[in-house]
Amino acid sequence: MLINRGAITLIADMTATLSCDRAGADAVARAHKRAVVSGTQLRLVVTAEIVSHVLTIEGVDRLVSIYPSLEAAIARTPAEEVSSVPTLTKSPGGDGPALARRAARARRQRKGHRSELDAAVITPAVLRELIDALADGLTLTDDKGTLALVNRTTNNMFGYEPGELTGRPVETLIPAGLQTAHRSHRAAYAQAPTARPMGARTRLVGLRKDGATFPIEISLSPVPAAGGLFTLAVIRDTTTARQRDDLIHLAQAAAAEQAHNGLKLLDGALSNLLKAGLSLQAATGLSEGVARQYITEALSRLDDAIHEIQYDVFATRTGQPPTHPPPDGSQ
Repeated sequence: MLINRGAITLIADMTATLSCDRAGADAVARAHKRAVVSGTQLRLVVTAEIVSHVLTIEGVDRLVSIYPSLEAAIARTPAEEVSSVPTLTKSPGGDGPALARRAARARRQRKGHRSELDAAVITPAVLRELIDALADGLTLTDDKGTLALVNRTTNNMFGYEPGELTGRPVETLIPAGLQTAHRSHRAAYAQAPTARPMGARTRLVGLRKDGATFPIEISLSPVPAAGGLFTLAVIRDTTTARQRDDLIHLAQAAAAEQAHNGLKLLDGALSNLLKAGLSLQAATGLSEGVARQYITEALSRLDDAIHEIQYDVFATRTGQPPTHPPPDGSQ
């Protein structure tokens, strides 16, 4: 497969797929695991609603970004490639007033009034630049769930132009199938607003403007204000982070399985060696014909133990699931 050929991004075009069952969703999940191991980012292009619905039910949208068109999947640029650098602009009032202000600030600094200096520097414009420079997405919603503030990273992450999200309901950033549940969660949170990670034990899904979905993590904090209670949300695109977590889980599962297979191999080998030893012990003092029978049985047990070890070592090296060889040691 292309996953194993060093591809950085692999787009699976499923526009011709008209139906999907659990087995199909499992196949996509397995492809995602292989992509994680090879360091490839997997993207899906899905147009059929029933296919999208099945992938959502099976949780695939919490693993892989899903796009509504091939053009959107190709054109999408990761948000981390967009740099946000605050800019400083010259004051339109000329150099005279600017110099006077700097001199006044210097005098206050010499007098030790640092709090006054800080208040003069941290203006709303500077604060906005700082918010836009954050690597994580940041939104502020009112008690009705309306977006009052959206930073630059959020716009880039979800594919919107600056100012386009302001005034829209926060459910704009959530897939349609999850919006009703989110309204209920938002109402419950308003009853007991506390700083907490949202969905700490589940994978959440964001909806881009182009219709693509992608895995995210969100933390919430209440912000009391004169106009009411606002909710601050910090949003993180976990597409890459989830791939690292999945790779760790795969490695842990593989190590556990290898240890389990090693114990099974050891138990089988020891059992055959013990039986061989008992056969040799029983042959002592018997007639030649009977002793030969016991010795033959002991050699057969030793041969089974050797074949079992060789078979499991071969299976481990080739990546095949280790299974026990036939009793006669043939392969």
